[in-house]
Amino acid sequence: MHWAPVGVLHLPLKEGGQGLKCLYTQVRVFRLQALQRLLYTGSLAWSILVHTFLPHFQGLLYDWQLFYLCPRGFPRDLSRLPVFYQDLLRTWKLFLTTRSVAATVGADLLTEPLLHNPQLRVQVAESHLVHQRLVLAEVTRVGDLLDYDRRDWLDPLTLAWRMGLSSPRTPQRVLQEVKAALTPAARAYVNRGLREGAPRPSSTPGPLDLSIGPLPCRSQQTPHPFTASRLHKLQPVSFQIAPRKYLYTLTLHTLHAHTLVSHPDTKWRDLLPPLEGEQPRWASLYSTLVPRPAGDISWRLLHGAVSMGVFLTRFTPILDTCPFCNVRETLAHVYLECARLQPLFRLLTNILLHFWLHFPPHLFIYTLPIRGPTKS
Repeated sequence: MHWAPVGVLHLPLKEGGQGLKCLYTQVRVFRLQALQRLLYTGSLAWSILVHTFLPHFQGLLYDWQLFYLCPRGFPRDLSRLPVFYQDLLRTWKLFLTTRSVAATVGADLLTEPLLHNPQLRVQVAESHLVHQRLVLAEVTRVGDLLDYDRRDWLDPLTLAWRMGLSSPRTPQRVLQEVKAALTPAARAYVNRGLREGAPRPSSTPGPLDLSIGPLPCRSQQTPHPFTASRLHKLQPVSFQIAPRKYLYTLTLHTLHAHTLVSHPDTKWRDLLPPLEGEQPRWASLYSTLVPRPAGDISWRLLHGAVSMGVFLTRFTPILDTCPFCNVRETLAHVYLECARLQPLFRLLTNILLHFWLHFPPHLFIYTLPIRGPTKS
């Protein structure tokens, strides 16, 4: 079985794997579950430490808002964080996380990130130089652009001074893009608060409305039509209620995407194309009626993980021909075409014909049940 890709071995039995647990995937799932408790359970004693670490990280002043950022917005250098939180952020970057809408009122709006926020596109802030200047000026959230003493938005000249710029053009563009990116309800809330001279609201945001799902496939490999990967079938779900089984499946297929995307569910897709609607019945390989060794051999057969002459001749001094008929020993020859197998196939055909049943090669290879289209 070591001839099969490691990602295939970790798949569940019903998906064509061996159901072996991937320890690296398990660790990533534990990180996601820890983050679920951290974001949505306010009674954790160690959450106080997290509120201390995150706002001071890279000068971004983000707390939970750090998890709003798109993956490319995460700083590459995570060495200033404890090892646990470094691993937590690396795990978070593996997935596509989205929100339904941006915040429109209260502390959630004031703490809305300006940098790398998919829900609040500030194009000028995407520049690396402007990004650094905004961090230096400690202007990284919507609330940082408000001047409650003047009851207005921050003056461009003042913002330019804080950013260390001689011209107010870039700060003015930042203010224009932020105002344009806000929804009408958000702009109305900000203007009303500034007009009434209301004190700055509490900076404690509400629970995060996040969905988690697979990142778009960026592999250079062409996906197989019958790929073993399920990433294209997984739909985003609410991170707050995402079950552990979903998180494990998502993480497993993400970590092994390079192997699974280009790998077919069975090697026989090209050698013996199945009929429409047919696919291997993986569950039947390990039923109570089938001995485990026989199931293992059938599993290896479907994945092409068997010793054949054309494979062994690459690294051993043996011929690549069949020892019985001197024909090149391929996977199809070993299990279907060899002359030594034909008497067995004729015997099986005759036996099934007594029951008015047909014996096609698909029944033998794909372990199909004897019903429906397999009947004569």
